[in-house]
Amino acid sequence: FDDIVKNTVESYAHKSLNTPVEIAELRSDWSQHSVNIDFIEVKNPDNFSNDNAFVLNHLSASLSDETQGELIILDQLEFDGLLFTLEQNNNQVNLVELLKSLDRKTPGMHESIENTHPGKRSYRLKINKLSFINTQLFIDTQWLQETVEVPSVIIYNFGTDQGIPMAQVGAELMKLALTRIQSEAGKKGLKLSEKEIKEGIQRQ
Repeated sequence: FDDIVKNTVESYAHKSLNTPVEIAELRSDWSQHSVNIDFIEVKNPDNFSNDNAFVLNHLSASLSDETQGELIILDQLEFDGLLFTLEQNNNQVNLVELLKSLDRKTPGMHESIENTHPGKRSYRLKINKLSFINTQLFIDTQWLQETVEVPSVIIYNFGTDQGIPMAQVGAELMKLALTRIQSEAGKKGLKLSEKEIKEGIQRQ
């Protein structure tokens, strides 16, 4: 069963991101209503030099007893050890290209799943505690090569009480992680610009 789920998750992620996704191991424990996934690799879009856009060391999730009908509730979902690689190729940035793929293939926030797949049940997801810990951003550009530590993020009641459509979950989680990472990269970019300006003034 775990192999079937692993292959299904890889296929769903591949179609959503338009790039190969590989999972080393998936383990489910039905007695504890939990799933653990080890080492996920998301390949870079074409024409980028690094193999991976990001890797995740460990993901853990546990299902809540409050789950009813079409509303799936997770007690917790934790991403532990995310390493994103920010790379620029001509006028493209790899992480931006991944987000574009998600936006093209994900229904809008207020569009119901029935509109895209008539007749299918509209499963929705709520996460009581969502965590991103031990996240890093490796900036690999011609101007800067540095690893930035991203502060931990903990969000309660993700998806609100109504939950969000399952088709939107991957994109919303990805956007959330990248928004925080973008903030840290922006701070690093400002510091780099300040350094270049000061060095230019000193030379003059």
